[in-house]
Amino acid sequence: MVPNFHGKQALDAWLTGYDAGLLLQSPDPDGPHPVLNGRVVAQRPAPGAQVERWAAVTVWIEGGGDGSGVREPRRPLPQHREATKFVDGCG
Repeated sequence: MVPNFHGKQALDAWLTGYDAGLLLQSPDPDGPHPVLNGRVVAQRPAPGAQVERWAAVTVWIEGGGDGSGVREPRRPLPQHREATKFVDGCG
């Protein structure tokens, strides 16, 4: 039976689902954001539905952080030593 994940923190929902023998996934399973941050605002199948063990439950998450992370290229770009050797008089 599918528990009610609505309103739970995403990580708590994921752990509850795992304990119940379910796998939680986002609507885009291949997306860059894992189901770890934010709050569950919707789910499919609905709470109380009968599903097979380790079936996937799709959850929609909101408020999953500030969207920051590793980005390339970093700004400001580092100066190359060969570009500065004539400017600083060292070369």
